[in-house]
Amino acid sequence: MQIRRIEIRDFRKLSHVLIENLEDGLNVLVGDNEAGKSTLLAALRAVLFERHRVSGDVAARMQPYGQSVRPEVAIEFDLGGKSWKLRKAFCQKPEAELIGPGERATGDAVEERLAELFGFNPPGRGQSKPEEHQGIYGLLWVEQGGSHRSLGVGAGRNMIASALELEVGEVVGGERGRALLAAAEERRNGFWDKRGNPRGDYKALRDEVAALEARQGDLTAQLADYDEKIAALEKKSEALARYGREDHHGKAMLSVEAAKAAVQRSEKLDAAVKSAAERLDRLRLERDAAAERKDAREKLAAAVEAARKAVAAAQSEADDRRALLARHEAAAAGAEANFAEARKARQQADDRVRAMEQAIAHAQAAALLRDLDERLTAAENAEAKRREHTAAAEAITIRKPDIAALEKLQSESDRARLQLEAASVRIAFEPEGARGVSVDGEAHDAGEPLRLSRDAVLELQGYGRLRIHPGGGVEALRQAADAAAASLKDRLAKLGFADLAAAREALARGVSARQEADALAKTIAALAPQGLDVLRQSVESQRNLAERPLTEMAAAITEASDARLAELIAAQRKALKAEQSAETALASARTGKEEAGREAATLAERSAAAQRRQEASVQDLTAARAQAGDKDLLDALAAATDAAGLAEKQHAEAKAALDAAEPDAVLLELQRAERAERAIRTDIDSLTRDKRDIEIELKALGRDGLGEQLAEITGQRDAAASRIAALHAEAAAARLLHDTLAEAQRETKDRWLGPVRERVKPYLKLIQPDSDIVLNEDTLEIEHFVRKGVREPFHSLSVGAREQVAVIARLALADILRASGQPSAIILDDALVNTDEGRLERMHLVLQKAAQALQVLVLTCRERDFLQLGAPIKRI
Repeated sequence: MQIRRIEIRDFRKLSHVLIENLEDGLNVLVGDNEAGKSTLLAALRAVLFERHRVSGDVAARMQPYGQSVRPEVAIEFDLGGKSWKLRKAFCQKPEAELIGPGERATGDAVEERLAELFGFNPPGRGQSKPEEHQGIYGLLWVEQGGSHRSLGVGAGRNMIASALELEVGEVVGGERGRALLAAAEERRNGFWDKRGNPRGDYKALRDEVAALEARQGDLTAQLADYDEKIAALEKKSEALARYGREDHHGKAMLSVEAAKAAVQRSEKLDAAVKSAAERLDRLRLERDAAAERKDAREKLAAAVEAARKAVAAAQSEADDRRALLARHEAAAAGAEANFAEARKARQQADDRVRAMEQAIAHAQAAALLRDLDERLTAAENAEAKRREHTAAAEAITIRKPDIAALEKLQSESDRARLQLEAASVRIAFEPEGARGVSVDGEAHDAGEPLRLSRDAVLELQGYGRLRIHPGGGVEALRQAADAAAASLKDRLAKLGFADLAAAREALARGVSARQEADALAKTIAALAPQGLDVLRQSVESQRNLAERPLTEMAAAITEASDARLAELIAAQRKALKAEQSAETALASARTGKEEAGREAATLAERSAAAQRRQEASVQDLTAARAQAGDKDLLDALAAATDAAGLAEKQHAEAKAALDAAEPDAVLLELQRAERAERAIRTDIDSLTRDKRDIEIELKALGRDGLGEQLAEITGQRDAAASRIAALHAEAAAARLLHDTLAEAQRETKDRWLGPVRERVKPYLKLIQPDSDIVLNEDTLEIEHFVRKGVREPFHSLSVGAREQVAVIARLALADILRASGQPSAIILDDALVNTDEGRLERMHLVLQKAAQALQVLVLTCRERDFLQLGAPIKRI
């Protein structure tokens, strides 16, 4: 499978990600930490391996934090050379759609078709697990932080096994083979323990036979030892006699003396060769010295001629440079005059511009002075009013907390009054005719109802007196109302107000005065941002500028304007440019004159130096010829050459004589003769001692009873051997059967994992030559890493080394799957974060090699590590 396009919406932290145009080979997907690289891999697993109707915690984990949305994942991929499109939506309104060549599936049919296409077993319910439900993709899609752990082959083992079988054929035996091996092992264990030692009845019988054989061996050895000692004594006696008869030691001594004489002759020849070599070296040095003297004489003659030619050339070039210097001096004088005139014109333009600027600045200062005077006047008036309002506000002492307290007391008084009114006696009068009513002697309007909260006497005209006594706690309510009214009155008296309305009106006046003072303060700040004192100082400073006297040229200006200033500045720039051009021309002329002067002086010095060198060369040649003529040097060289040739011939003859004497062979012969003499002498001494020792031992030994004991033990051993023969054959057959089956299984396993080793080798060669990866033949997990023949457990390696080995193993297995027609994209999520820089560059070569046949997606937050990889980079 090759992934071409990925689009994700509302999946965990990814609101929307679109990655297009993924190529065959290597692709790098870059994102910062927390950007969602691992989430992207989780989304790919979800769209392929999670059921779109999944619910519970699995679906909840797909949702962005704190949201309830519809996660969607869509991918486009190639499989078997055909294009497919897959889209799934989860949680709300779950949906699935798969479109391929000539077919379209939706809903649950999509899940079945995906399992068929990719060869995985979907979970019955809940979340899919990479090692159980995702086939080879649990192995080839590596999550962040998991690259250094085991491969996690899991459910992908069957697909890898099928791929291996296509390369090496079906594994011999299978389950039946293992059952047969187990039965053979059980049969073998009846006779042998785990260390291969006999056990049970077989061991007991073997021990009995071994004990009898040991006793038999002891007796046989004793008899054989006695016989051997007799034979040895005879041999040693014969050897000593032979040495005496043949005089081997005397002959060896004569050989030593002859070899020593030959060595002495060889040493004399060697001394003659060394003497001839020394004379040859001396004569060669004399010949070389004569040749060097001749060469030196020839070089002196050549130097005199070269110096003469150099003098002529230097004088001619010096004359040319002196003429050029005269021309440059004339040009420099003209440039000096032009520059002086241009500088004067520029200075006059500067004076006119300064006068105009002074006139304009004087006019601007007068205008600014008027503006500052107006601002100062307005600010001082505003300051006076601000002080008035501030004083008025400070005179009012009541504040909002006071009003709040008064309002609270007013509320409590009103509430007590209303409670009292509610509990008081209400009397409504309905007199007949114009009859009056009085309460406690005071007249009361009969048309108004009367409320009584205390004892009272009513006089009704035409009726008499009516005494009223309210009950039901009215007295307590009246006292509470009176207390509340008294508290309100006391607080108003302390604040100096008749009622709450007057207090509120005073507070409003204070607030208004403060607001007005604040508004005036802002006006003052706008007119005088740095304060009135600073503004007054600015007015005085500007007044001094406006009243400063003008220069004569500035005072004569009648039209002071920016337009006229611009014209003068333009003229000033033109004059400055003319001055700069004149100055550049002057500098160029001066430079030319100086360079011409330096060159003329240099050439004059060169001419003088050439003259001096010519004179010195002539003197050297003359002096040398005075010591020895040219012919004398040639004759001396010829004589030295002849002498050296004769010495070479004599050295060659001496060396030939030495080679003919074969000094190395002579020395070797002396060493051989000395060793032979020592060996013969040592052997004679040893034989003499051994003969004496054997004679002493034979006197101590006897043969009584050894034969009878040996015959008895031999009979017992033969009887036991006949019993064990049949049992031994059965035990050997059991072990042979088990060993044969086990060896066949090992050979099969070696052949079974052979393609993996072959795929691993090219990758390992790039990072660790002479290494190998050992997989478990049953689980296909990494067991060992072999470096230079040393086998190391995989889990004992460093984290970085485990990362590299595990990635290479995955690439090798992916190669095997591709060869069997099951290509798959490899996804590595920060799989090399623990790899050092040097090894990372080699791993980049590994990824590039793998990408020649596989699609590899690298998810990383370390963009700089992959910029030089040459792979397309997609940013998340």
